[in-house]
Formats: sequence, structure tokens, C-alpha cells
Amino acid sequence: MKFCLSLGIFDFKYFLYFTMYAISTLIIDVFIYHEDKNNIINKHIFLDYLFLFVGYLLNFIPEWFSNKKSKSKEKQIINEKEEENNKSIEYIYNNPYDKYLSLKDISKILFICIIILLKELIEISSIKLHENYEKEECEYNFNIIQFLIIYLFSKYTTQTYYKHQNFSFLIFSLVEIIKIIFVLIRQINDDSYTTLFIIFSIILEIIDCILYSVYFLSIKGIMEYKFISPYKCNYIIGLINTPLIIIIYFIISFTSLGNAKDNKDYYCDSIFELIESIKNINIINVIRLVSISLFYGIIVLLINKTIYDFTIYHLYIPLLVESFITGIFYYSKQNNPFVIIFLISCFCIEFIMILVFLEIIEVNICNLNKNLKRVIELRSIIESSLSIEDDYDDEMDNERKTINNENKEKN
Repeated sequence: MKFCLSLGIFDFKYFLYFTMYAISTLIIDVFIYHEDKNNIINKHIFLDYLFLFVGYLLNFIPEWFSNKKSKSKEKQIINEKEEENNKSIEYIYNNPYDKYLSLKDISKILFICIIILLKELIEISSIKLHENYEKEECEYNFNIIQFLIIYLFSKYTTQTYYKHQNFSFLIFSLVEIIKIIFVLIRQINDDSYTTLFIIFSIILEIIDCILYSVYFLSIKGIMEYKFISPYKCNYIIGLINTPLIIIIYFIISFTSLGNAKDNKDYYCDSIFELIESIKNINIINVIRLVSISLFYGIIVLLINKTIYDFTIYHLYIPLLVESFITGIFYYSKQNNPFVIIFLISCFCIEFIMILVFLEIIEVNICNLNKNLKRVIELRSIIESSLSIEDDYDDEMDNERKTINNENKEKN
């Protein structure tokens, strides 16, 4: 008798991506965002997002290595072939889509750049909202909106979902909705939270999640159908958005949002204040500034590689773990064991459901394992082998009939 749950398909490469993502995120949260009154990154909110896009730009390094490796492989194969095949080989290894983008492709990439830039500006607005209300930023965890948009879009385009995936998605969604209601009830009952604060926080979070889901779907389409590498997608985003964020930084510095003396309540950031801070920078902040773009570059690279090598849904395990750790840290300061137990219980259920959705865990009850990818592939192999056997039997029967007819004619 089979167990209700069993281990399904597990790829070591995915585990490696997840581990590198977790380590990079942990270093950023613990060291770079360390609560230190002299931490230059915590003092200048735009600096963090500037270095994020510099991290995107740093992806030109793996792209350069990838192109170099591809060219050496191309030369090796061309040398082994005749000159008449050179054109076809050159087409295969020098993908025309990767070098010559159409106007439509360029517009799609610009759209992706605008989407990710808007998303980061929304996050800045959310952070400033919490600072103005003197509240520590808390995750509403509206990841379900991203999951739902991607799920519905894929379901009604090309993707086919089976019973085990629909079942796991339903349970995951219910748990996420319960968590959101739980957080909202706590905030409504807390007199320190105003109705305006709650409404603005929810709106900003929803917009942020919608933009993120559009970004994921767009970047997947560019990589999958236009054959643009994950590295190239990232460094193009960095190439466009790095100067844009600098321009926005300068513009804000010349407005009331960039003047701390005249507008302390709504002060955002100023590049002139940043220059003053850099004059008195210490060695720890130098290390932070040098390393932050590197780790951001690793994180955005791992996101694209995960989408490219696996699926968008594979991102939700690291995102869920990251959101869970953030929530635990936030609520542990309130010394409320009930909330901690509630979050741990929700996390365990959601984590199992995502593993079921991705077929890393198989559910062996109620025919939920009938249409697993592994089972479908096995069924296809069996059907094809049976088809070959039937064709072979038909050929043998035809051959026997031919021989019998020949013998009859001789007699």
C-alpha cells in the first residue's frame, strides 16, 4: 500500500538556485540592511534601488562569458563541417533574435523596464508611508494576487493544469486569504493604525503584486519566445533603468521631497545629502556599497534562471520562505506566541501545497497522482511502444498473407 504522500521530481539545480538565493537574501538583510545609525543605505532610500539596477547591469558579466563560450563552441563545430553548412550552423549558434531585435521586441523590453521601475517606486512609497506613520513595515503577503494572475493567465492561454495542481492551488489560496484577513483584523483592532494608513498600505501592496506578476509573465515570454538569455534581459533592464533612477533621484533632490529642513515629515531623499554622507563614509559602509550590487545581481539572475530553467511557480518557494521569515521577525517582537504558531501552521500548509503543485511531492489519493508529468510521460512511452508492436504485428500479418497467397498460386 502506497503512502498518501511520496517524493516526486526533485532537481538538484533548483536546490542550488534556492540555496544561493537564500544566502544572498540573508546577507543583504543581516549585513547590508543592518540597523545601524551610521548605515548609509538605511539613510538614503534611493541609494538602495540605484544599486539594485546596478546589480541588473552587472549581469553583462555572465552574458559576456556565455557569448564567449558560445563562440568558441561555434568555431569548433564549423571547423568540423563543410563550408556549405556554415550558414545553417551560424544561424543556430548566432541566434538572430538575440542580436537583432525588432521594434516590437524593443518595445516589449522597454515595457518590462517601466514595469520594474514602477514597482520599485511603489515600494519606496510604501516604505515612506510606514515611516511617516512611525510604523515598522509589515508584509501583508499579497503574493496570492501574483499567483492568481499568473495561474489564470497561463490557464487560459497555453498551460494545462491537472487535478492535483488545481487542488493544491485552491488550498494555498484559502490559507493565503485567511492570513490576509487575520492581519487586517489585527490592524483594525489596533487603535494605532488609522483607516487611511490601512487603505493606502493595501492599495500599494496590491499594485506592487500586480506589477510583479506582469513582470514575471513578460520576462518569461521574452526569454522563451524571443530566445533572449536571462543575463541579457537583466543587463538591458539595468542599462535602461540605472540612468532613469539617477534622473529621478536628481529631480526629487530639487523638490520639497528632497529638502529635509523645510519638509521633515515628507522628506524622501536627496543626492546632495548622499554626497555629504559619502564624505564621512567608514570602511563598513564602503564594503556594504561594494557588495550590495553584487548580491542584488545574483538574486535577479537567479530569478530569471529559475523562470528560464523551470517555471514561474518555482519562484514561490523562496518567496514564501522569505515572507515567512520576515513575518516571524516582525511578530516575534510583539511576544505573541499565538500569532507565531498561526504563521508556522500556515507556512507548513502552503509549503506542502506548493511542493504538490510543482510535483516535488506526489499525493497518492483520490486519483490526484493520475496526471503527474512523470505518469504522463510513462503512459506516452507505453502507448508508443504498444503502437510500434501493433505496427509490427500488422506487418507480420501482411507478410504471412502474402506468403500464403504465393503458395496458393504455386499449387
